[in-house]
Amino acid sequence: MLNISVIFLKWYPNFNNSRGYNQLEFALSTESVLKLKTDILVVGIFKGFKYSGSIKAVNDGLKGALANLAEEEGFKGDIGKSLMLSRTFGKIAAKRVLLVGLGEKSELTQNTLRKVGILAIKEIRNISSKAVFSAEFSSSPGYVSALCEGLLLGSYEFKKYKTQNSDESKIKKVIFSSKQIKAKLFAEEIEFAKLIAESTNLARDLVNEPPVYLTPSKLAEIASQVAEEGDLKCEIYDHAEIEKRGMNGLMAVSSGSEEPPRFIHLTYEPRKKTRKSIAIVGKGITFDSGGLCLKPPDSMRTMKMDMGGSAVVLGVMKAVAQIRPQVRVHGLIASSENMTGGKAYKPDDVINAYNGKTIEVINTDAEGRVVLSDALSYAVELKVDEIVDLATLTGACMVGLGSYTAGVMGNDQKLIDKIRKASDLVGEKTWQLPMDDELRAEIDSNVADIKNAGSRMGGAITAAMFLENFVGEVPWAHIDIAGPAFMEKDSSYNPKGGTGFGVRTIIKYLTGK
Repeated sequence: MLNISVIFLKWYPNFNNSRGYNQLEFALSTESVLKLKTDILVVGIFKGFKYSGSIKAVNDGLKGALANLAEEEGFKGDIGKSLMLSRTFGKIAAKRVLLVGLGEKSELTQNTLRKVGILAIKEIRNISSKAVFSAEFSSSPGYVSALCEGLLLGSYEFKKYKTQNSDESKIKKVIFSSKQIKAKLFAEEIEFAKLIAESTNLARDLVNEPPVYLTPSKLAEIASQVAEEGDLKCEIYDHAEIEKRGMNGLMAVSSGSEEPPRFIHLTYEPRKKTRKSIAIVGKGITFDSGGLCLKPPDSMRTMKMDMGGSAVVLGVMKAVAQIRPQVRVHGLIASSENMTGGKAYKPDDVINAYNGKTIEVINTDAEGRVVLSDALSYAVELKVDEIVDLATLTGACMVGLGSYTAGVMGNDQKLIDKIRKASDLVGEKTWQLPMDDELRAEIDSNVADIKNAGSRMGGAITAAMFLENFVGEVPWAHIDIAGPAFMEKDSSYNPKGGTGFGVRTIIKYLTGK
């Protein structure tokens, strides 16, 4: 076997050394798939296409066994479907063959291969330490990267707190068999896949951490680590500085907790001329009890995920430090707990927000928009050209769009279109919700400039309308990731728990890569 290129990938270290690193090695070979010794060979086939190329060679080597099994099982090559031939009886070098569907050939995209990678790794992860992939699908730029990204994302597990782990993945090495892919392109695409996977899995890790560990202070420490590794500017505001600066929304929400709040500002500065300046803002509620408007127990149980927006910001900042786009990027996080202590903020309170507007508190469980009011106003002061915020903001968005799609709203259609295009390209589902003027009266207040909650009707939209009061004239898009940021159970393409949804969309939006 000729290994043209070998790349080692390491996961982000989960903030301590108790778990260590899981390693995955990628290699490129020019040797035929028939001769590469492995426990599992993965080949893909388009829907409705006859056996040709390496698949035909494998099927011929197996005396038609692969085609016969596919016919018996009704396998047609649909995307998301696979078929395992568990024995080859020494007729080819591989001991088993996994046939995966690529769907319609005319519809092949990077998203197709990302999905194939996720599904394939789930099928083979416990079979062998080494797998061979036939890479005939395409030698176009981005396709190898997408497949590898899928393999890496599909490999993710969060088992940091398990004392026994008998189900650990066996897979350590993936070999691509191809004479068309050039070594330089292969190395570049593997490195990019590594970066995207590490950044997404960092966000997943953060969301999955228990709230007893991931407090606002700890989130700030991790932000400092990300900044140090990426040579980013880092400013952390503690309780005293937050109070001094008049970030009263953040102060109010954190007032019922023993854990002090933190405001985090990371800055990436291009080495060359800056095209524009962009603020990425994340909600960082590390645990949400609902405050005095206490959540029911079942609703409270997963509220460690309420800092999902801040996790995206840190994942993105980790990536841009290495990709180095020609845009200045500010990563802003307002972080606190929302608890029920004796000093907790109350319904009917009025808060004087960072930009001077007053907020009547209707519901202490509508706290995310209150802390974001300070972060968005702060972003405006930075004189950025665009603002994008991400927040696990409303259950209403989950009711309207389900668990797999984020809602997008804002004050600038061009920016919204850019976000939605980026999300489509990376396979993260978004949908634009209308900012209907008729709903604005829902957050009118008799005693202040604005209420922090309206009625249940259109709740995701009125939450965005609340935020709009704090962005001024700056082009702004709001992404409500309440549904897709956290999965209650495993799905085809996402693990149970934190998904890292939004990281890949924002990286694509910022860089075009």
